[in-house]
Amino acid sequence: MPVNKVDLTVSQLIEDLNSGLTWLKKDDLGYGSIESKYGANPNQIAAIRKHPALKDAETNVTIFNIIDDTKTVKESHSDQVIDIMNNEQPKVETSNNKAADIFANL
Repeated sequence: MPVNKVDLTVSQLIEDLNSGLTWLKKDDLGYGSIESKYGANPNQIAAIRKHPALKDAETNVTIFNIIDDTKTVKESHSDQVIDIMNNEQPKVETSNNKAADIFANL
């Protein structure tokens, strides 16, 4: 029976996890898995993960959230335009609802 020997270093496995590889192929996030990379099966991965230096090692994935802060929000105050030349004040709409009128006048 042929036996294949694969040397795994703790530092390489940690680097793999920090690069987004998952332990198992079924958990692959699109970066690959250690299971696939080294041709291991789930039972072998479970045994590898028992090594004291790898006990708490997990996949590290960075997700970039791009926020467009170049756009400005323009507020519309067209309903509160004051004609300074004619000394007009903004009109406040009233309703027939007393509760709404109380809050509107706060």
